[in-house]
Amino acid sequence: MTDISRHHRLRAEIEALMPALRSSAEAICRDPADAEDLVQETVARTLANLNQFTDDMSLESWMFADLYDSFRRKFDLFTQWF
Repeated sequence: MTDISRHHRLRAEIEALMPALRSSAEAICRDPADAEDLVQETVARTLANLNQFTDDMSLESWMFADLYDSFRRKFDLFTQWF
């Protein structure tokens, strides 16, 4: 598979996952703005780290793990102060 076709396939997969990512983020954040920020951060990290992604990995699992880890880190830091 060429780099260009791999890029297009991954982009299509990310776009297809967006509704589910948003839905999950809204369920855990309970604030639409925080949820959208969380999804944007997840997508940005995914794109920045695509060189670590191999074709035998599940992009869906990878992105959802990042989404939940990011949520936990963000709100663990917040709750430490309040």
